[in-house]
Amino acid sequence: MFPTTDRRAAIALLILRFFLGIFLLEWSVEKLILPSATARIAQSFYGMPLPIEASYALGIAELILSLGLLFGAYRTFSYGLSLLVHTITAAVSWRQLIDPYGLAKVGNHLWIATWPALGAFVALFLMRDRDAYTIDGWRASTRAGPPP
Repeated sequence: MFPTTDRRAAIALLILRFFLGIFLLEWSVEKLILPSATARIAQSFYGMPLPIEASYALGIAELILSLGLLFGAYRTFSYGLSLLVHTITAAVSWRQLIDPYGLAKVGNHLWIATWPALGAFVALFLMRDRDAYTIDGWRASTRAGPPP
């Protein structure tokens, strides 16, 4: 592959990772500043009660995951877990996803954004080894030392 193509791919992955990281970061911040909303969502979508303390714990865990994704740390783990989290969200939102216009009084067209986000998480995970502008990439380059 040509070096320019590799650089362009790395820049594209940086942009993709940045916006997916911000996307996930917003949900983790919501869990921390609106724990009662998180409890309502858990009851509504997952059918399980969630104590307020658990909302904070989930928010902190997701914040750590979001930052790992945002900075490209432990790519296989952070990208894979981010993909899993979003996939679970998509799965439990199936009613909204099959009726985004609310024809059956279920959906909201904003749920349509779930699909491209899911595709973006899949693409980022599959191309994680080419995502060069990351903490993992920086660590690998410092271990390799200067070129001969």
